[in-house]
Amino acid sequence: MKKTVLILLLVIPNLLLAQQKKDFVRSSLHMHLVDDFSFDNGDKVLDSYNKFQFPQNYNDHRIVLNKIKLSEYELTDEEKASSGKKKSLLGAAISDVASGALEGSTGGLVKAQDNSMVKLQLNKYNTSNKIAHELVKKWFNIKEDGSYNMGTVTLRSIQTKTMEMSAIAGASGTGGIDQVNSLINNTFVVYTRLNYVSNAIAASVIKEIAYAQVAKLPALLQAKGYKVADKIFEKTSEGFSVWTTAWLYRLKWDQDVFNLFLSTIDQEKQAIDLEKFAAANFELEFISQQKATSLVTFSLKKEDKGRTEQDVFDLSTIRNMDKVLVKLQKKNDIFKPIFPLRDDFSLAAGKKEGIDGGETFEVLETKKGEYKRIGTMKVDKKRVWDNTWTGEDIEPGLTYFKKGSKKYIPGIHFVRLIK
Repeated sequence: MKKTVLILLLVIPNLLLAQQKKDFVRSSLHMHLVDDFSFDNGDKVLDSYNKFQFPQNYNDHRIVLNKIKLSEYELTDEEKASSGKKKSLLGAAISDVASGALEGSTGGLVKAQDNSMVKLQLNKYNTSNKIAHELVKKWFNIKEDGSYNMGTVTLRSIQTKTMEMSAIAGASGTGGIDQVNSLINNTFVVYTRLNYVSNAIAASVIKEIAYAQVAKLPALLQAKGYKVADKIFEKTSEGFSVWTTAWLYRLKWDQDVFNLFLSTIDQEKQAIDLEKFAAANFELEFISQQKATSLVTFSLKKEDKGRTEQDVFDLSTIRNMDKVLVKLQKKNDIFKPIFPLRDDFSLAAGKKEGIDGGETFEVLETKKGEYKRIGTMKVDKKRVWDNTWTGEDIEPGLTYFKKGSKKYIPGIHFVRLIK
């Protein structure tokens, strides 16, 4: 093991000397789809999902396993009980009563998508399929014969700012090992589940409920009440609503786990002992669950003239995917992208990343391997780059801050969203 550690310590710092200035300080990400498209227009939604471009803010760490069918990972009563859940995860889903009421009132046309047990099913899937092991395999390019190399670690190191990595390397004096751990520790998996619901059907349910309430009003107020309910129905009945739910996981990785990985290497063969590797306890930890919704209409606006129905599905699905990723970022600091500060106090991100103008970013510098805040800046509402997906190539651009400080240096300092 000592020989392996020595090789890593010698190789990684030398590789870092050749690093070039890049756009992002990136974490690594694997996108995983919950394969459940039995709803109306599910084929169109799946087609739209397949056009979703991998987020440029992250290193592409996609593995071969990228779809899960929840029906193949149903939970036993024992599994539910062992997790302390009998029916649902509190606050995570529609109750059986509400679900039944919705389906009953719509003649079964609207199927309430129950996400109450999905987290537990994902945990079961992760364990059964050793997803954490597959992520580790990709980091070290482990082949079926046990051979491995540092190519991916090298590439990710090159894609990460030299100053940041140098600071991490010097923090404890262990150089390359700390750099490897820092890179791998920021490996994430996002599971995504999509659903489309006809707004007309859902609006009819709301209308019936509203009518029932209006009927309880004094006779003089009922006529006006019915008109209000009808107007609400007209405004909400057109098109569809896209629902996207996402579950964020992180690969558990620290020095102890790295040592565990090293223990799976056969020193004589200089290859991974695959039996030891499979038995090693590599794990994913659940971080957060978020959902996003968007309205899909087909009364195309002037700027949408010429689009097909599939184009509208594409636009809504892909933008909603961006939307739920932004929600995960805003709710979890460890998942937030960190951007190098650009010239004229700007950053290479825009509306696609959830920036509308007026947001506050912290300005960061690296000290002893950690980010330290040295100030804040607000985004100029009039100078936000519109890089939202349109189905066509997006012109390069930048988003600018209102004002900065001479102490904020492009190429040296970084920015990260606060709120």
